Amino acid sequence: MSHTCSERSPSYDNFKGYKLTDVPEPDMELVHVGPRTPCGELLRRYWQPIAQSCQLEERRPLRVRALDENLVLFRDLSGNLDLLHALCSHRQASLEFGTITEHGIRCCYHGWRFDVDGTILEAPPDEANGRILQTVRQGAYPVREYKGLIFTYMGPLEEMPDFPLFDTFEEKGLKMEPYSYDYPCHWLQTVENVLDPYHTVFLHTRVSGIQFSEAFGEMPVVEWRPMPSDAGIYLFNVRRVDQKLWIRMQESFRPNFSQTGDIWQDAKADRVFLRVGLSKWILPIDDTHCKVIGWRYFGENLDVNGKGDRSKVGLDGIDFVGQLPDRSLAEQQAEPDDYETIVSQGGRTGYANQRMDHLAHSDGGVALIRKKLREAIDKVRNNEPLPRPKIASDGRISSYTQDAIFDFPPAPDEDRQARLNLGARVADIVVATDDLPLEERREEIRLRVNEEFGTSL
Repeated sequence: MSHTCSERSPSYDNFKGYKLTDVPEPDMELVHVGPRTPCGELLRRYWQPIAQSCQLEERRPLRVRALDENLVLFRDLSGNLDLLHALCSHRQASLEFGTITEHGIRCCYHGWRFDVDGTILEAPPDEANGRILQTVRQGAYPVREYKGLIFTYMGPLEEMPDFPLFDTFEEKGLKMEPYSYDYPCHWLQTVENVLDPYHTVFLHTRVSGIQFSEAFGEMPVVEWRPMPSDAGIYLFNVRRVDQKLWIRMQESFRPNFSQTGDIWQDAKADRVFLRVGLSKWILPIDDTHCKVIGWRYFGENLDVNGKGDRSKVGLDGIDFVGQLPDRSLAEQQAEPDDYETIVSQGGRTGYANQRMDHLAHSDGGVALIRKKLREAIDKVRNNEPLPRPKIASDGRISSYTQDAIFDFPPAPDEDRQARLNLGARVADIVVATDDLPLEERREEIRLRVNEEFGTSL
């Protein structure tokens, strides 16, 4: 009796491995982030978070890397924050080993001392040579501290935008917990993940088990839209959870800031304009590494089942599984998560070759964000002004991330398009109210949703 490994003999004509080893040259426009590169110049037109305040508690220089530049961050003895090029402009010794002074930092090699803006305050033993003090500068960048994070602007000063104060940053009754961790991959792979709600159905629910809530396993219908200001993209996705209609909106502000709703949402309680669970930037460290940095939000209307844990949120820490390289290979293969899928894109190169992607309808957000980034790069290249976010009447940047959940039984003939239309009705209300201060906006959205859907939220 003969034995075979398969009851069906394969047709060897169908194996295409050898033919598919021809890999197209990657398009590097969105890959490179260093100075004078197209995408690097775009990223330098925005404020970027580079560290957590807690990293400077010991009053020592902190070596940081951002946008393919080596920098040194410190708080001088007067309390001023300084961010300088890492290598001393005298003989290129690293200021990581410098001495922090009352104003600025002193290089350990020959004692040159630099102020917050890179001015040379002392240049022993050559101070008598006034030319040194007048003509040499240390590279330096403006710095701002806000709610436990430290930000910098690394672009041309004449194009520096206002510091980005979003409406979600000042919501009452919420605790914002800073966090950060590094990924060994290109920044855009991590950004694109936010605009892909379909991956929560499979990766976070059906493949690896229920990592957040069972409701995320319901297949949504999704629509992606440019923001009215054209400063980014928002999406709305619509799910049916029993008799509840769940309309979730998420956003990605160009180039690398995004906000996500309540990560533990189970869609069992009525909600209207429930705001964010995460605000984060994906900071490009260089072409093949990035930093996830932002805030986790905690409050009585978020995570109502108490699954979150503030004690795990911080430096190199977050309170939900699969975001860090802290599991064995066996665990990663058994229950893969964001870290495994995002970092593995592109294999060993550290960046995904977009020309090898085969985008489908479900990748609408990915295609749109790439298109909009290229448009913005062209604007920088042509010295045209970049679109900036909408500012509400209270001076805050209006954002669109939210959850709306309410009883609304499905119609007998409710198909995909009908469900999209329901989501659009809520999304249109959220967008139409973006000029109002936060609390007024929430109340106006509640009233309009009640009128539109006959609810009593």
